[in-house]
Amino acid sequence: MTPRGRDSDRALAHQGHYAGPVSRLLAFLADAAFVSILYTAAVALVAAAVDVTTPWKLDFSKDSWLTLLLYFGWWGIYLGNGWLLRSKSPGMALLGLRIVRADGSELDQRHAVIRLISFPLGFLTFGAGFLGIIFGKKRKAIYDRIADTAVVYQWDAESAKIRELARVRQEAAAPGAPEQPEVPVQSPG
Repeated sequence: MTPRGRDSDRALAHQGHYAGPVSRLLAFLADAAFVSILYTAAVALVAAAVDVTTPWKLDFSKDSWLTLLLYFGWWGIYLGNGWLLRSKSPGMALLGLRIVRADGSELDQRHAVIRLISFPLGFLTFGAGFLGIIFGKKRKAIYDRIADTAVVYQWDAESAKIRELARVRQEAAAPGAPEQPEVPVQSPG
């Protein structure tokens, strides 16, 4: 089997397994970077627009409670958008993770909202809410338990299947190989 075949086999084998603490931490750090960059850019644009169009000057100092409130609100919009619409944040998508219900079914809006509301508990418990990700069999944080959700590897298995079919077709098209029947390929979504 070629290395590509092994990659697709590995991707297919990991799909649906509970995501480990390193994967989840890296996804969170990627999201933190995305949120901070987007927030900083948005604040700079708003401040520039106000400075140019009005006689007022906005002061978004780091010690302002309003700035902190806006920042956490931005986190809520960012995570809520990803979790409600796609069952994953951009950082999770980058690392091949997605949120499902604890029974493996698709994440619905109700459970996504419960997860979003309870997400701060991981931090408000001084990190104790995340211990389930490290030590738990099902890798659930406190907000996963409250919302009845789990984070699993997705690994883009659909693309892995398509790559494997293409590899098989390519090998079959080699000179002297018997003709293979046409296999319909469906695009995801």
